[in-house]
Amino acid sequence: MTKSQIARKNALFPTAFDNIFESFKRDMEDVLSIPKWPFVGTGNEFISDLETRLPLCDMEDLGDKYEITLETPGISKEKVTIKAGIDYIDISGEQEKKTEEKRKNYLYNERSYSSLKGRIPLPEDIVPSKVDAKMENGVLHVEVPKKVTTKKQEETDVQVK
Repeated sequence: MTKSQIARKNALFPTAFDNIFESFKRDMEDVLSIPKWPFVGTGNEFISDLETRLPLCDMEDLGDKYEITLETPGISKEKVTIKAGIDYIDISGEQEKKTEEKRKNYLYNERSYSSLKGRIPLPEDIVPSKVDAKMENGVLHVEVPKKVTTKKQEETDVQVK
């Protein structure tokens, strides 16, 4: 049998090896077709793709703390809100820009809106009052110290520096 005949036979009658990634492919299609990130929101609220952007987020375990990095282009630090709970961090922000230019024969009016919203679940309990955040060049850095507390703390607002 030649190589082309074997290839045609395999295409017509897939083997177990050919299907090894089939369930992985279906799972990835499910994940990508329906937003299932924790950033989508909570409760029954409806969030359109046009209204809210899912931020790019990295979380690194540094031993005694977590470092969370989010890209927030176009959103100033004054417009970012961070709430820290015992086992999560909520981050939201929005920015609106308006441009208007009037000339003799025309009026140019442009608006843009960008927002982000997300809840980041944490694998360990933290001390919400010790969370620190700073913004540099459109990137938000949040330091979340780990600590097992004896009593649960209420949600705490975090100031962005």
